[in-house]
Amino acid sequence: PGCSSVGDGFSSVGPFIVTKDAHGLEKNLFSWNKVSNLLFIDSPIGSGWSYSNTSSDYDNGDDATRHFIPNLANALLDDNKQSEQSKFNLKGLALGNPMLRNKLDDLAKFDLFFSQKMINNSVYNEIKKECNGIDENNYFFNLKADWSATCKNLMEQAILVAFKTDANSYFPLKLFDIFRDPCAENEQDLNLGKQVVKFITEVDMCSPLRAQCYFNLPEAQRAFHGNRTKLSYRWKGCFTANFKYNKADIDLDMLPALKQLLQQSIPITIFSGDQDGIIPAVGTLEHLKKLAEELNIKLTKEETWSFRNQEGGSKYVFGDLLTFLTVKGGNHHVTSSRPSQALDIFTNFVIN
Repeated sequence: PGCSSVGDGFSSVGPFIVTKDAHGLEKNLFSWNKVSNLLFIDSPIGSGWSYSNTSSDYDNGDDATRHFIPNLANALLDDNKQSEQSKFNLKGLALGNPMLRNKLDDLAKFDLFFSQKMINNSVYNEIKKECNGIDENNYFFNLKADWSATCKNLMEQAILVAFKTDANSYFPLKLFDIFRDPCAENEQDLNLGKQVVKFITEVDMCSPLRAQCYFNLPEAQRAFHGNRTKLSYRWKGCFTANFKYNKADIDLDMLPALKQLLQQSIPITIFSGDQDGIIPAVGTLEHLKKLAEELNIKLTKEETWSFRNQEGGSKYVFGDLLTFLTVKGGNHHVTSSRPSQALDIFTNFVIN
């Protein structure tokens, strides 16, 4: 990802979450450390307290940015082959809303919009016609290809149609959750200690903002030994555009990394919110079907999974090692939009 997991640790899965006024912490009822020890990594550079005091350190980028978990898992296994003594006991991999094939995910957005009747037949068919230059069977050779100007324009216009807005008022965070409004709070009010808790839906869309406010408090930074060099950067959950990460990495194909893990009998569970417009579940499912096809793995189970006697989402099982779950009502942050379901998924992953 392009965001630090430390912020997520204090807004969804860690033992504590930031209070509504963003000036304290409270126990998290849905903490994942109920079933496992957790390690939150402040990465990549430019997010969280992962700072550098040398500007040139930001220029080259990192080919693992946004994809480091599968690559890290493979690096651990490679290290095991070189080591005669201590070895990493890698039991499995769990990925939430992962970026696997970014260019095809761009197209999957419009499959999602069309399935939810957010765009009409005409708009959808035009995009399919003009944006057809990516071959999923030869994805690697399409990495340097760019969408045509016509395709880009159609995509931009379709997003505006989908959210019934115009370019001046469109808010990119709408893609995090295609049905819920983005957070309406502002950091200035939180800094003043105002407790703004006007939830239009059952999901608190402002938890990332509160974490950002909390980690910029001087007393919080002292307690966590953060920013000890007193740099002027504010704590940001995600790195910003002025840091020059390798943009080409975003489009890298991650199926080979997952394939390598599965070939070494490492089980993989992937879960995605069905309201995520950034990396739509419909696209992820197609990527995994392609991966299974390459490994000659059959889709052995396709069913609805239940959570507390209600529909939790869809479940797809490929062979003995690969499982994909959609989470009903979950957005790009399944762990905060559907915390109970996310804990249930993680618990089953750890136990089984």
